[in-house]
Amino acid sequence: MPKYVFMGATGKIGTVAADYALEIAGPDQKLVFTSHSFPTNPTDKMKEWTKKGAELINADYDDVASLQKAFEGVEAVTFVSTWMFGEERRRQHKTVIDTAKACGVKRIGYTSFAGAGLEKDLPYLSEDHKYTEGVIFDSGLDYNIQRDYLYSDNIPQLFAPSWTYCGHKWLLNSKGVPAAYVARDDCARVAAALLLGKGKHKSVYEVTGPEAISDYKIFEYICRKTGYKGEIQDMTDEELAKWWTDKGLPLSVKGDFSKFPMKLSVPDLVSCGNVVERGLMKDVSGTVEELTGRKPLTEWEVVDRYSDILPRP
Repeated sequence: MPKYVFMGATGKIGTVAADYALEIAGPDQKLVFTSHSFPTNPTDKMKEWTKKGAELINADYDDVASLQKAFEGVEAVTFVSTWMFGEERRRQHKTVIDTAKACGVKRIGYTSFAGAGLEKDLPYLSEDHKYTEGVIFDSGLDYNIQRDYLYSDNIPQLFAPSWTYCGHKWLLNSKGVPAAYVARDDCARVAAALLLGKGKHKSVYEVTGPEAISDYKIFEYICRKTGYKGEIQDMTDEELAKWWTDKGLPLSVKGDFSKFPMKLSVPDLVSCGNVVERGLMKDVSGTVEELTGRKPLTEWEVVDRYSDILPRP
């Protein structure tokens, strides 16, 4: 029976992907879910997965021996990009790809990002993904790469909590350019579908929401919904970086975010708006429906899920 490994099953993407993989897997497809630290005492979710036939294995991107154990006799591996940036992240990704190839894995799946296909002037957020895609292409393995747009969830979860901190303003740098933000859950289901062979050989998919919408319109929707009184202040990349740097927001993901309303480093935050402003998220694809049979969630549906944490008067 062919085995299919999804790495990072306990993360926000991974949990939804694991659930969906079990939902769509055929009777001859064995699923293996990994985490760097499954607890000794199984959670209810772990019990649910094992009851449905999944195998759970601890495997760390930095531990080759643990990866070899997880990849033994495996048809395909999908791994989620790690939360690091730069050389550490690139090393982790390369270790996964190299180990998969050495273990005889035939196909690799990866959650990449918009803009990774550019040949020059890459946004900060796309640089590590461009590198990782290159390692995959050079490996000779079959592959399915999904270039996810920024998540719709980011606005209510990461940006909206900062508005009060910023004097009831959304400080941004997207210049009103529309973007087809995509629901994180839709990206997760696409990853599961690709793992189980729903995609084409050696394929790259752009994963988008159903409509390109400006940050201005999303802000207006949230304000109407909650009665919040605020305004947008559109800034240059340099102005936005200086504002947050002067406040002490960390320049690295390893910094101390305890005094801030969101965990985004300055380069990460600025690059989010830069990707939108450059039009790298304006095009809409049919990937979500093509691979999952579901229409992608709208921005409004995602925002409504987070009603309890949206800023209010």
